[in-house]
Amino acid sequence: MSLSLRRKLLLFSVLIAALPLLFAGQSLIRIARDEMKSAANERLVTTVGEVTGQIDDIYERAWLAPLLLIRSAIDSDKINIGEKVAILTHGIAQLPDIVALQITLDGGRLPLVISQDRFSTRLTEAGIQPLNVLRAPPEAMLASAAADEEAAARITAVIYEPKTETWLATVALPLESRFSGARAVLSARIDLGRIRSFIMSQPFRQVGMITTIDAEGRKLFDTELDESGRVKQLGRRDIVGEALAAREGNRARTISVDTYLRPDGTPMLGTFAFTRSFDWAVIVEQKEADAYYAADVMIDSLFFWVVGGLVVAVLGAAVFSHRISRPILAIGEAANEVAKGNYHVQVRTVRSRDEIGELAKRINHMIVQINERFELIKFVSHGTMDAIQHSDETGVHLGGSRCEVAILFADIRGYTAFAESRDPETVIETLNFYLAALADLVTAHNGDIDKFVGDQIMAVFQGPVMAADALRCAVAMQAHMADLSTANPDRNLSIGIGIDMGEVVMGAIGARDRMDFTVLGDRVNVAARLCSAAKPRQTLATAAAVEAATTSQPDLPLLSRALDPIALKGKSAPLRVYDIHPASRVAAWGEDDARTAAPPAG
Repeated sequence: MSLSLRRKLLLFSVLIAALPLLFAGQSLIRIARDEMKSAANERLVTTVGEVTGQIDDIYERAWLAPLLLIRSAIDSDKINIGEKVAILTHGIAQLPDIVALQITLDGGRLPLVISQDRFSTRLTEAGIQPLNVLRAPPEAMLASAAADEEAAARITAVIYEPKTETWLATVALPLESRFSGARAVLSARIDLGRIRSFIMSQPFRQVGMITTIDAEGRKLFDTELDESGRVKQLGRRDIVGEALAAREGNRARTISVDTYLRPDGTPMLGTFAFTRSFDWAVIVEQKEADAYYAADVMIDSLFFWVVGGLVVAVLGAAVFSHRISRPILAIGEAANEVAKGNYHVQVRTVRSRDEIGELAKRINHMIVQINERFELIKFVSHGTMDAIQHSDETGVHLGGSRCEVAILFADIRGYTAFAESRDPETVIETLNFYLAALADLVTAHNGDIDKFVGDQIMAVFQGPVMAADALRCAVAMQAHMADLSTANPDRNLSIGIGIDMGEVVMGAIGARDRMDFTVLGDRVNVAARLCSAAKPRQTLATAAAVEAATTSQPDLPLLSRALDPIALKGKSAPLRVYDIHPASRVAAWGEDDARTAAPPAG
C-alpha cells in the first residue's frame, strides 16, 4: 500500500510531535512513581518509628518511672506497713492510667489490692466484680518475678474487657524487701487507653492503617472478636507472619517496606517495628493505590496533556502537511497537464515565499520555455529536430553528409493573380489554408516539410520506398487541390509539382548563430526546375524517381506518361520526364498515350 505525500508528511509530523511527548511522559511517570514510592516508604517508616517511640515513651515515663518510685518507697525499711499502704493509695490516685496496685506475698493467702475508685465504679456499672478484673493472678506474679529477679519490671499479660472495651496491661515488679520473711511482688494493672487514643489519633490513619499485634498475632485495641469471644488473630496476613517470625528471630526493630497482597487481593505497602516496653509489633500499612494516588493523578493529568498535545500536534501536522503538500500537488498537476500537451498551464495556487514557492516560479518559467520551444518546432523541419536531438553536447555544427532522398516541390499556380484582387488578410488565410492541407498530406506519406518558400512547399522523403511515397503524395495533393477548388470556386487555385531523387548533401548551412538544416545538391535543383516547368494540375517526375518507385513497389496504383525531354536551366542535355497520374486517368488518354503509360524499363 503506497502512501501519498500528504499522508507521509502527516505521519511524519505526528511522529515528530508525539514521540517526544510519549518519551517525556513515560520518563515523568516513572520518576513520579519512584518519588511517590520513596515518599510513601519514608512516611511508613517514619510513622512506625513515631508510634513505637511514643508507646515506649508513655510506658517508661508515664507509668514505669512512677511505679519504680513507689516500689522504692515500699522497699524502704524506714517506713511502716501503714505508711506503705498510704503510699500505694496516694500513688494510684495520682496516676490515672494505673487502675490497680497489688502486693503479692509468696505463700500469702490473698494479695493486697488497691484499686482506683473511678475505674472500679465503671466496672461495677458494667455489672462486673472489680476484683475479678483488677486482681492479678498471684501465681503468675510470683512466677514472673522468680523467672527474672534482676528485671526492673516485666509485663506479664495484656487482657481485654469487652464490656467496658478496656485494654489492661499487667506489670510485675519484684520487691527486694521481704514481708514476714516472704518474697513479695508489686504489680500494677495499667489502662492502655492512652496508647490506644494516641494510635487512633495518628494523622496517618487518614491515609493508611496502624495495627498493633502481640506475640500471638492478636490485633490489639480492636473490638473484633472470634467465635470464642477472643480477639481475632491476624496470622493469615503476610506482613503479620513476617513480623512474628522477625520477633522470634530477634531481627532488627524496623524492617524495610515491602509490597504484598492482602487475603482479599488488595496490593499493600507495609512495614513494622517492635516496642521495647511490650512484646508488641506495630504494623503500618497503606494501600498501594493510595500511596501512589498523587502519581496516578499526575499520570491522569499527564495523559490528558499528552492527548491534548497529540491532538494539537495532529492538527498542526495536518495544517503543516497540507501547506507543504498542496503546492507540491499543484506543481504535480501542472506537470501532468504539460505531459498531456497543455503548455499554457501555470502553477497559480502557490504563493509561499520559500523553496517551494521558488520551485513553482521555476516550473512556470520552464513551462513557458517549453511552450516557446514547441512553438519553434513548428518553424523547423523534422530533419532539423532530428539533427538537434542527435547532436553532441557542443550542439549542431555547420556541414552535412551525403544521403539519398526524394525531393518534392509543390507550387500554387494563380496565386499572384488571386492576391492582386484580395485583401492581405484573405490572401494569408487562403495561403495557410492550402499549405496546411498540403503539409498534412506530406506527413501522411512519411515525408518531412523542409521549408515553405512563399506559396511553394519543399518536402523531403527518406527510406526504402521514398520515391513511391513522393509520387503517392503528389497524386494525393493534386486530387485534394481539385476537390478544394470544386468546393471553393472563388479560390480556384491549382498546383504544379516537380519530383526527383538521388544523392544530396543533408546538413546545416548558414552562420554559427543562424543556421538552416536542409538538403543541397543537383537533385534538389532538378526537382525545383521541374516544379517551375509543370503546368497547373501537373506532376513532373524524373525517370530516376519513377524507376525507383516502380522497383520498390511494382503494384503502385499510379501511371506515368513519358513526355518529350525538356531542357532545364543549368543542364547540358534535355532531361527525360514523366507526367504522373492516378491509375484512373488511363481511360481518358488517347491510344498513343496509353502505350506510354506503362512504367519505364530500367
